[in-house]
Formats: sequence, structure tokens, C-alpha cells
Amino acid sequence: MTDGNGKNYVCVSCGNPVRELYKKYSNTVKPTHCNKCNQITDKYIEVEEFIILIDALLLVSSAFRHMIYNGKFKLYWKISLVVLLLESFALCRQQRADGSNTALYERGFYMSALQNIGEYLLITVLLLFITALLGFGQLTKVGLASLTLTILKVVAISNFSKFFLLPILVWGSNTTDFGRNLHYMLVTGHHLCSLVMAYNVVGIISNHLRWLSILLVICAFTMKEYVRYLAAFQMVL
Repeated sequence: MTDGNGKNYVCVSCGNPVRELYKKYSNTVKPTHCNKCNQITDKYIEVEEFIILIDALLLVSSAFRHMIYNGKFKLYWKISLVVLLLESFALCRQQRADGSNTALYERGFYMSALQNIGEYLLITVLLLFITALLGFGQLTKVGLASLTLTILKVVAISNFSKFFLLPILVWGSNTTDFGRNLHYMLVTGHHLCSLVMAYNVVGIISNHLRWLSILLVICAFTMKEYVRYLAAFQMVL
């Protein structure tokens, strides 16, 4: 449903569209309940953004729905910028272990940032293609601009997994190559799970095509990682 401000709201428990998240009674505010699942429409409306972010990192689907549909996403765009810088620094440090040449190291950081932005755009285009392929009817109903914004939010939320790169940046010099590679593998696995779950809560694809959409999202993610590997290989050369 859409309120008077043109905002689309959904129940964070089941994804059912709702008209409003709360009702005002004189000086009190009471959360509404979903007509479909009878749960509180959005339990996050009075929760700090930090707690919502923690739930998103724990792969809680209701947190994803709140962030995409019901909450104000302005803060999360800013967090996405921090994640971009963090991931770019991690990628630059992984490719250039020797940071003695400051100019070369700085150039590598900017190149890594451009590479990550390109990867974000690539996965966004691939997800849009999957949505158009499996849910063209919903695409025409929602509109390309609105769907693109939603997919960008999905990509931004899934990228929050990159916060788990912090330990390897801090203690990377005290671990082995195997431990470092294992850490990157675990972060990549969490990133994939976050992307799949965030895309599923959007609810554009019908239920009988849900498993096919998951498979295609995994394929799109694999393609993006393969492009990352090729780009890293070219930068080393």
C-alpha cells in the first residue's frame, strides 16, 4: 500500500502490503497489526538504526524488509559509502602487500574503489535482468525506476557483509595466508547469503519461481566474482 506521502509499506514479518505502520491516539502511538499474519506490522519503527543494522548482519529477513520498504534509507546510503571505502582498502591491501610506495598505493586504492563501484553496478544490472526475466508482469506494474531503486537498496544492504573484513585488516599481518584466504571466503559466503535473502524479501518473483530466482542470483554473484578475479589478475599484471 501507499500512504499519503507516496511511501510503500509492508509487514516486516510476511511482506504483506499495509496501509500504515502505526496509529496515533492523542498523545500515544500504537503499532498496527498485519491483516495476514496478525503480527505487529513493523517492530523496528522505534528501534535504533544500529540494532537494525546488527539484525541485518545476522540475516534477519524482517530487518531487510524494514530497511528496504519502511525505514529511511538515507543513513544506510552513507554506511554503504563507508563500506565501499573499507572494501577498496582491503582489496588494495590484498593486491599490494608492500605499501612503501605511497603514490602507487594511493593509485591502487582509487583503482580498487572504481573496480568495486563497477561490481556494484554489474550485480545491479544482473539482478534487474533476472527480475525482468522471471517477473516481467510485476516489473511493468512497479515501474523500472522504482524497481531499480529497490535493487540498489538490496545490493547496498548485502554489501554490509564487508564489515567483517575489519578483523583481517587489523590483524592480517598476524595470520597465515591460509587463514587470510579462509576469512575472505567466509565473508564472501555471508555476502552471498545476504544478497539472496535481501533479494527474496523484495517479493517481485512469484513463489513457484523462487528457487529458480535463487539459483540465478547465485549465478549472477558468481559471474560478478569472476569479473573481480579477472580485474585483480589484470591489475597484478
